[in-house]
Amino acid sequence: MEIKSESEVSDNELQDLPLLLVGMHFTNRSILRMQSQLPIDFVNNNIRIDNFLANQKSDVVVLSGYPNPLNRRSPLFFLTGPDANAVAQQLQHPGYRFLRSGEFSVIRAGRTVVLGLFEQTTQGAAWTVDVNRTRNYADRETVTIETSHYLFDYSGDELSRQKVALLTAKQEKRMVAALARLDRADTAPVLPRIHYYLYDTLEDKGLITGNTDLSHFDSSTWSVHAVFNDNLRGTDFFSDANLLALKVLGTTQSKALRDGLAIALSDHWGRQGYEYWAKKIFDADQADALVEILDSNIYQKKSYLFTRPLAGSFVSFLLTKYGMATFSALYKAWPASGLPAIDLPDFTLINLAQGWREALCKLQIDATVVAEPSRQPVFQKGFCYAHEGYQIHNGYLSRESARSLTKLGSLGVDWVSITPFGYLEKKNQPDYFRFSQGAGSENDESVLAAFYAARKAGIRTLLKPHVLMAGGDFGWPGDIKMKNAADWRAFFSYYSIWIRHYALLAEMYKMDMFCIGVELLHATDGHAKEWRRLIRNVRQIYHGPIVYAANWWQEFEQIEFWDELDYIGLNCYYPLSKDDKVTLEKLKTGVEKFLPAIERVARRYRKPLIMTEVGFTSTEQNWKHPHESRRGAPVSLDDQALCYRAIFESFWDKKWFAGFYWWKWPTYLDYGGQDHSGLHRMVNRPRKLWRSGTRKPREATLESS
Repeated sequence: MEIKSESEVSDNELQDLPLLLVGMHFTNRSILRMQSQLPIDFVNNNIRIDNFLANQKSDVVVLSGYPNPLNRRSPLFFLTGPDANAVAQQLQHPGYRFLRSGEFSVIRAGRTVVLGLFEQTTQGAAWTVDVNRTRNYADRETVTIETSHYLFDYSGDELSRQKVALLTAKQEKRMVAALARLDRADTAPVLPRIHYYLYDTLEDKGLITGNTDLSHFDSSTWSVHAVFNDNLRGTDFFSDANLLALKVLGTTQSKALRDGLAIALSDHWGRQGYEYWAKKIFDADQADALVEILDSNIYQKKSYLFTRPLAGSFVSFLLTKYGMATFSALYKAWPASGLPAIDLPDFTLINLAQGWREALCKLQIDATVVAEPSRQPVFQKGFCYAHEGYQIHNGYLSRESARSLTKLGSLGVDWVSITPFGYLEKKNQPDYFRFSQGAGSENDESVLAAFYAARKAGIRTLLKPHVLMAGGDFGWPGDIKMKNAADWRAFFSYYSIWIRHYALLAEMYKMDMFCIGVELLHATDGHAKEWRRLIRNVRQIYHGPIVYAANWWQEFEQIEFWDELDYIGLNCYYPLSKDDKVTLEKLKTGVEKFLPAIERVARRYRKPLIMTEVGFTSTEQNWKHPHESRRGAPVSLDDQALCYRAIFESFWDKKWFAGFYWWKWPTYLDYGGQDHSGLHRMVNRPRKLWRSGTRKPREATLESS
């Protein structure tokens, strides 16, 4: 990005380059030049979008990707508003992302109050505001309740003053208890009130704040933002405690102590409470070493579902051992890694680790049996459910997604697979896997929102985490191949850290089934021992049925650990015929060529088999290469339906067969349509030659484009 003063920009640059214009519309001459051709009205120093007038000093108007009126082939972005300081502050806000969601928005005091999309009624016409897909949060009715320590604001479609009142009483009680534990009860009158914003959906929270965490805090505005509905609540005091610790104790360089103190002061973290999960993790012999927990660089790369309850239990141990006064000094002095240089008896890493583990061993938790998902095999009529929109307003956690799942349930579907992604920087180098965490990604909260929407639609869920290569490749996980035995050992250590995160997420929310891996061809070849150990470790965390999703090519028949699983999983993309013209019977004959190999595996291991993926693009002659992108190929829904029917009729009555997951169903129903060719995002690289003849591997994951 080249940055220039507006006065330095030439006419050619205005016409030929993608533009981001920043400043007040009545002083920025480029905006003034275009304003008559924009779907936004400038009224004196104010701005009108649809029926909303941005006239407050803190208002910032954002336009994202509109066709430049001077050259409609080039995109135009701008940030403008009545006040230059507000525009500058918005641009510099640490949590700000320019394209939050939608194509235009009004941000007021850091929170989105209007957001929407444009529509084009006819080809070549100017874009106008799509009133049906515009959100005006400023006009919502709001419940406001003020207490000694809080100012609560709740706006949503299902207002309930009684529910908000119950929450305010609970948070006040938690605050009083937290202050007492911190020995600061006498400081209560001088604490500023926390402005507590409650949202009834994760989608609204994300669209308004740009953050889809269950809760988050903003120390610059002394506020907490939390989702508040019957299924998901971010009101466990974790964010409140972060603000409280900042005010009472100040800052610490240790991420573990910062999280740990907030967790130790929280209530019902992870639904059961942090002590419950810390004890479960410890009893499963999967507690991280203290030296790693206290290393902030390692801490932030691991699963917060493991690190936070463990850090909370460690802080609780420190408070019990040393008392609040000493802990306060430790908190301020604790470095980003290791121990602070403080002279205390037995204050060594070895002694602290031993004392902490002894405290975990003695920890008592509620022994009430929590109902687990059944491991009894069931037939599954499923779809792979794809986070197709890649944005907050049309991905997993959106209202569009809930409507899409309702439609899917009406068609007789009773299972979906939900897929979060992990990213490995280099396919031949072991390292920590990066989690999906962005607000528009398949993050944990979006997975949970989709899970609850599916449950409401009468659909059960297979959680199916999937590995991609990061960077610009996003390659097929079957390409991951370590260089030597030491690297493979490191790979499985890192993979275990990543996959157990989702196993614990599935356990916390009682998801119906868990997939322990997808198409890791080289990682399964000759590594049965590592996978057996991994599966047994995951079973210590997740107690429902487990499957592995093997690639149809070389991997499926080479796997030796099927006996450890509850289901055999097959991503089925076998070619059905080489012919240009086919009949249903000819396609079924094609199925018969590979069906015996599938049946041999199922019968050998005496496990039910499910197709964790199966599908054909909606193009002509898709039976030749079902998995390949057919960009530009003629659309044929009839050819697609014929292939589907061949699979249905060939497998339906097999006693060892337990169901399909068809690739794929989108999170918003406008995606696809009668003219859609079922495109897949493929890696652009030369086709390889394989000794196996006509059986070629999928060269990339079938992520949608």
